[in-house]
Amino acid sequence: MPVPRLSILSRAALFVAAFCATALPAARAAEEITLEEPATDVRVRQVSTEVRTSGRLYFNAGNNKTTQQELSAMAAFRYRERRLPPAGRDFQSLRALRERLLATMQSQVGEHATSVDLPQQLRGIVVRGGRDGIQCYCPGQLMTREAVDLLELPGDPLVLTALLPRTPVTPGAQWTAPEWCGQMLSSLEAVSKVELNCRLASSDANTAVIEFNGVANGQRYGANSDVTITGRFVFDRQQNLISKASAKYDIKSSVGLINPGIDGAIEMTMERGIAESSGRLTDPVADAIPLEPQPGDLLLKFAAPPWGVSMSFDRNWYVFQALFEGTPQVAILRLMQQGTHVCQCNLSPIAAAAPGQHTPIEQFEKDIQQALGSKFKQFTSRDRIPTDDGRTILRLVAEGTMSVAGDQGAVELPTKWIYYLCADRSGKQMSFVFVIEPAYLDMLAGRDLQMVKSVRFSR
Repeated sequence: MPVPRLSILSRAALFVAAFCATALPAARAAEEITLEEPATDVRVRQVSTEVRTSGRLYFNAGNNKTTQQELSAMAAFRYRERRLPPAGRDFQSLRALRERLLATMQSQVGEHATSVDLPQQLRGIVVRGGRDGIQCYCPGQLMTREAVDLLELPGDPLVLTALLPRTPVTPGAQWTAPEWCGQMLSSLEAVSKVELNCRLASSDANTAVIEFNGVANGQRYGANSDVTITGRFVFDRQQNLISKASAKYDIKSSVGLINPGIDGAIEMTMERGIAESSGRLTDPVADAIPLEPQPGDLLLKFAAPPWGVSMSFDRNWYVFQALFEGTPQVAILRLMQQGTHVCQCNLSPIAAAAPGQHTPIEQFEKDIQQALGSKFKQFTSRDRIPTDDGRTILRLVAEGTMSVAGDQGAVELPTKWIYYLCADRSGKQMSFVFVIEPAYLDMLAGRDLQMVKSVRFSR
């Protein structure tokens, strides 16, 4: 059989194919790129963030029922930032110094509107990574719980830098962020499940776009919480920094011992670039910041102006309720530690004594027994705490049992009541009662006395 002759087109096609096979190099693999914001980069960034919140809050109404109210909030933040040297590995490597230019939030819960602004004296803020989120403090100045909560930014750029890949990547590459990073981003105190996945969606000579999504289940302030996060950010390859970001948090949380339940969404947008001015973030200021905060820097300030009283306590105490006027006048604080309710403290002003005097301890004992009623069993200690400023502090510990409702009915639990009477030289007085199960006394670790000793009366 004769060999078929190739057409001119067929011959041309074969020639081109042969030329390409011998004369052209193999197709190049996609370029690997490195995306990194090292802690040694101390350039000052200018950051602008907006946060919008919407949804519903749920409150206990008794008899296993809840009521709900609509929630909406808008927050805006402007600040300069520069990195500080790491204090350790992983989340401990995330440290920065920030100069706040604007921090404000307006919120609406039902018909109740509130507005919070950061006080001017708290413009210089140190932020550092913690497993349950970014922790902030102001060296030499005590912050309030309101200020700390205001500065808790969803999608904080310091946390986002931890999502950057540890090794060079190509477009389409995927990686899983460390578990601690997912917990930080979700701000949960304790997690049962956390997963945060990242992907290099695209890149060119100027920018790289990273998408991330994840889920976290655990506890916040003792309430069961489920958090779903989706977002993306742009990495400026020319400036070597994250320049833009957006994220959405979908949050479902049960009613807890501190906060109401929530079914809502938080949306964050952020822009970031090199600042034209370093402002207060100079080398001498940054160099003066120690690796670890001074113990007093992490305390919170609590003031009750109608009572003429102020005090401090550590950040595991949360104000559950505060009634400064009317009847009764009481502030209720709850101590939470890694999702565990350790203790409750009720504090109230009591009738003033004559200057230089205080309620006699015998009367104080009688008042305690009357308040506890059938729950009281006995006093186990009576102490007078020395002070160096003329105040009088009495401490009485009572024990007994308290009935607590459970799934199988009421349960009698052994309980200790640690009472304090704190009296100023002027005769002004405050009473404290710390209610705790004996098994949690080690976790209280003297924080009751620290709070009482910190009390200051206005003159």
